[in-house]
Amino acid sequence: MHTFINHLKTNWQAGLTVALISVPLSLALSIASGAGPMPGIITGVWATLIASVFASSNYNIIGPAGALATVLFAATIAPQFGVGAAILPLIAIGVGIAIFVVFALKADRFLYYVPASIIHGFSAGVAVLIASSQLFDGAGLALKRTGHFIGDLELFGAHIRDVNPYAVGTFVIFLTFILLWKRYIKSIPAVIPAALLGMGFGYIATLTQLPVTTLLEKFGTLSGTLYLGFDMSALTAIMSSHASIIAYIKVVLLVAAIAILETLITAKVGDKMTRTQCSPRKELFGLALANIGSGFMGGLPATGVFLRTGANIKAGATHRTAAGVSAVATALIAVVALPFFVYLPAAVIAAMLINTAIGLIEMGTFKEYWKRDKQSFGIAILVAVITIVEDPGLAVLAGVMVALLVYVDRVSRGHSRLTYNFKDGTTKEVVVAKGIAVPEKPVDLAVYSIAGTVSYISAPQHSTNLRKLMRTEHVRAIAVRLRDCYALDLDAVEMLEEIAHEARLAHKKIYFTSVNDEVRAELMKFPTLALLLNKETSFTKTSDLVQSLKTRTI
Repeated sequence: MHTFINHLKTNWQAGLTVALISVPLSLALSIASGAGPMPGIITGVWATLIASVFASSNYNIIGPAGALATVLFAATIAPQFGVGAAILPLIAIGVGIAIFVVFALKADRFLYYVPASIIHGFSAGVAVLIASSQLFDGAGLALKRTGHFIGDLELFGAHIRDVNPYAVGTFVIFLTFILLWKRYIKSIPAVIPAALLGMGFGYIATLTQLPVTTLLEKFGTLSGTLYLGFDMSALTAIMSSHASIIAYIKVVLLVAAIAILETLITAKVGDKMTRTQCSPRKELFGLALANIGSGFMGGLPATGVFLRTGANIKAGATHRTAAGVSAVATALIAVVALPFFVYLPAAVIAAMLINTAIGLIEMGTFKEYWKRDKQSFGIAILVAVITIVEDPGLAVLAGVMVALLVYVDRVSRGHSRLTYNFKDGTTKEVVVAKGIAVPEKPVDLAVYSIAGTVSYISAPQHSTNLRKLMRTEHVRAIAVRLRDCYALDLDAVEMLEEIAHEARLAHKKIYFTSVNDEVRAELMKFPTLALLLNKETSFTKTSDLVQSLKTRTI
């Protein structure tokens, strides 16, 4: 108890700061998800509170996220369900169960194989979708979103003459205010003063009948409830057909994957900022329970978000107590002050969401990709484009497939080095990646060094290189150096057996050097290799072989 009080004393300010950010942000993201204002607030209370108890990070704040908004909105208008926002709490529960299964099976390690370029590309695509989804509110158009980027643009273009200049002015002024505040005032997050000023402006606009749409006009009065539950009709809709079950599973798995990656990345960044170390597995356990709890209370799927986590760290948080205080403070604000949020103009909400969208695009990372890794840049752009014009799930799948192909292509080239040892004692390093050139003069020994793990992917390239050396008349003998080779699969060993057999038939001398015990055990299972390794054609060191050839003892 004494420890808890100490943590409370040192973390209440950070928790309150996060709550002041969380309320308007959760409300805005909830609206962007197609759920209306309240489910986001409920998520910001219950998901945050549960994670503060069961998760590992002392700094990560779990709650509604911009990265999930477009996926969730698509689910609310999906024809397979047909129940609107009522599907979202059940998606949250499903996401929690999926994350718990990943936790129980220790399958989270496979998600680490997803390249960061896919996450950055997905986030950039979602940012564009969030921005396009706010065209209507930012322009004062009372239109229903289509759920598709091109469709929203076409609908906006068809009604561009109906744009409300008051709404546009409000949007531009508040977005400019937020961006300038972020640039020049670092101590207080911009969303807090923007929300307060927005409510004040909206109240005046309502009194003076200024044509600016507020949340009151869109959603009516808001009551500060902390429980909405979930509609059983949504469960019936999911179970109504095979197609709806498959659609539900697809959405759940996509959201779960995004939530896991976003949460672990945010926790890792938080650890880096504070020089601490949380348990990724315990963080997943807390995330699973947070989503299940959020869903049962009527909230949305939740994940870690760096905006809140970063604010928590900057505000001086030292323990998970800050997240707990944030959840309680969010609940108090929801109960006491939420009725005042109805005066927040929709154009101000749009400005907040555009600011969130801007934060999702990490331009610095894209610049680094362009300078240092064009392939990662291409993958990120591909994922972003598919996310925007087609489907986020398809984008992630396409990104993973392309990244896998790029990786396989790199591995297939094999990790090898080639050194020519000439009769006069000189040597020459050959760049294998550019192809094995025919030596200009006779080579006493060509040392072909294989590094890393050799598998069915890279074995064909090594086979091509070694066969080319065997067919080169200028090369008197070949040494396959395996000092840096740690493992071979069956295809790789069979490849070396074929090379050794062909070398014997062609009367080409071939040696094996620096073979470790594990690799030797695998090679000894094949007759030709076993014969070479047992005779005087196997050397502990390549230098011993070179010396033997010089003295002509072999």
